[in-house]
Amino acid sequence: MTDSVAADAEGRTEQSWIYKEFRGNVPPAKRALARALQEICHHLTPDKSSRNRITQATAATHLGCSESSLSRFLSGDAVPGLQLVEGFYKQACADAGNEALVGVGLEELKVLHDAALAERSQGCVGHATEIEALCRQLEEANTECATLRQEVAELADLRRDVAEQKAAIAKLKAARAGLQGRLAVQATSAPLPVPRRRGDRQRMRNDASAARRLAQQAGELDRSGRPDVALTLLRQTTEALSPREIATLLLLLRQQQDDKLADNMIHIYGRDQNDQDVLHATLALHEHGATEDAGAMLRAALR
Repeated sequence: MTDSVAADAEGRTEQSWIYKEFRGNVPPAKRALARALQEICHHLTPDKSSRNRITQATAATHLGCSESSLSRFLSGDAVPGLQLVEGFYKQACADAGNEALVGVGLEELKVLHDAALAERSQGCVGHATEIEALCRQLEEANTECATLRQEVAELADLRRDVAEQKAAIAKLKAARAGLQGRLAVQATSAPLPVPRRRGDRQRMRNDASAARRLAQQAGELDRSGRPDVALTLLRQTTEALSPREIATLLLLLRQQQDDKLADNMIHIYGRDQNDQDVLHATLALHEHGATEDAGAMLRAALR
């Protein structure tokens, strides 16, 4: 090995801070620029007597930059500005005494610098595209979250409705159980049936006939545009009719399709009459298959 080669090898060993290892994510153009800068730093000699013992801190001061920046430039982690690259080159040429000794020309350095900048710009475009895609994903996720929040709110409303319906059903069941109990008590305490007296059948026919006339009159009044008068007529005759006659009247109103009058009559009778009359009327309705009207009258009595 010649003396010059040995000296060069010794210099590279003592100035190991210059020849840094590149990380795997450093792209080719930045690596090429970093190698050229390493070659330039190899020719720096701020103190001619200590050419092979210059430190990174001394070199950074000599070049007019920070030690950390110089380290990043030489490892390919950062790209220095063109003015700084030209300053590095001029200082190395001045220290070497001849541009030819530096090993790389200024124009070549500029080409390497432009390539590194272009490479970085391409990376920025790629990052911008990635960021845009992530923003779209975030927007879609926000939309999905808003939809889910709305569905959760609707589900909560539905659960409240179900709870209210269950409570109403439980209340109706309790009311029905109470009425059934009262009916059972009245049934056990009712007097034994007695033979029908002569004339009872005729009286029942008269009662049905009275209910028929009343239903016909009320229906005619309602259809002639006087529903208030029809309802007043029904309300005034409530006290005069027996529970069975009330049931007959309701059945006749249903047959005439005077449903609104029938609904009002059920509400008025269930609300205003005593429990015993209401129970007898509902039993009569049940006997004739009008279970919905019987239930409606019981609910009106509970309010």
